[in-house]
Amino acid sequence: MITEIVTTGSELLLGEIANENAQWLASFLNEHGYTVAYMTTVGDNPSRMEETFCHALTRADLVITSGGLGSTLGDITKKAGASVMDLPYVHVEEESKRLRKYYEDKHHPFLPSLDRQAWFAKGAHLFFNEAGSASGSAVEKGGKILIHLPGPPFEMKTMMRNQVMPWLDRKLGSQGIIRSLVLSAVHMTEAEIEEKIGDLLRAQSNPTIALLARPGYVAVRVTAKGADEEETMALIEKTAGEIEKRMPVSRYHLEGDVLHDLHEFLLKEGLTVSAAESCTGGLIGKFLTDNPGSSSYFKGSAVTYWNETKEKVLSVKKEDLDQFTAVSAPVAEEMAEGSRSLYGSDIAVSTTGYAGPGKGERGEDAGLVYIGIAGPWGTEVHREQFFGSRRSVRYGAAEKALYYLLQYGKKVKLGKNG
Repeated sequence: MITEIVTTGSELLLGEIANENAQWLASFLNEHGYTVAYMTTVGDNPSRMEETFCHALTRADLVITSGGLGSTLGDITKKAGASVMDLPYVHVEEESKRLRKYYEDKHHPFLPSLDRQAWFAKGAHLFFNEAGSASGSAVEKGGKILIHLPGPPFEMKTMMRNQVMPWLDRKLGSQGIIRSLVLSAVHMTEAEIEEKIGDLLRAQSNPTIALLARPGYVAVRVTAKGADEEETMALIEKTAGEIEKRMPVSRYHLEGDVLHDLHEFLLKEGLTVSAAESCTGGLIGKFLTDNPGSSSYFKGSAVTYWNETKEKVLSVKKEDLDQFTAVSAPVAEEMAEGSRSLYGSDIAVSTTGYAGPGKGERGEDAGLVYIGIAGPWGTEVHREQFFGSRRSVRYGAAEKALYYLLQYGKKVKLGKNG
């Protein structure tokens, strides 16, 4: 079913908040087999909102909006939806009673403006808000479905999971499922990859293949749609297997899977890790502590931004800093070894680089990063060149460091078992 997501709110267009709802809805709908063909964002302007809804309903069977269901004068989404569906906008007494009780239980006075949340398109199916006040709704007309969800992400996700998707399943039946597998090509460019799998790219239908340039690697995403998990994954496996025959790729997504895989690996193997960070400024420590249970393996991270701190905390040699600069392979090596010694960890990872936007001490391009890994198998240093904003470089370096940490850990495991 062709689906369009419409996020509403001038705050999105002004860049005041990130559009988390669109990203989450797209992922959730694809998991349930709905083809998200379009995404639109519109501000709190009645005529532009109605125009956007009208256009969406001409090209999609299902339109899902988020935002604009509250009690202020700017909350106009439901009224605009009723207008484009040519339905009367009516007061729902039962919803008004529910709202009165909701605010009474919260010990808030029920001001007249709050009753605006009790107005809906006539005949709308209501979705009770389990996490807030404003209920969602769905209206159908001429084979089209228009659904309105609240804007606060937690309220929207709760409603979509618990009420909207079960309602869609009952009304429309199963849409199958859409799944994706990301293969990470660490040392190849998009052009080099296209040379290897150009025929597959030209012939793609189901599955589809997309090349996505990411900080430090290229993601090769294979996406398929099928009736069930078994059928869908079989389609993906056939294409992924062919790609793996032609070029070196890893079966995980550096930005999505590597942290989970590293977490599970360290828990299972009982290895401890630590970090020494310069350009990443603590991101490795942040990522490693995102998962509950990380205290069993993560000993700490030393953020040593100044050269003097690298010397005092990590025992990096001053002569090496003077001779090679802080952004160099020898310093990355000493930082990793210093972290391992400082924390007494099995494996340590280090990062030192130029996040940008300026060039390095000796004219090096922004985005140059050295990643060190120290452990029982000695110390490795990887030279990486990241592109994009300062944020992209720093996050890319931290994610790549976790990737190398996992790869080194696997070698340690093989050494123990070998």
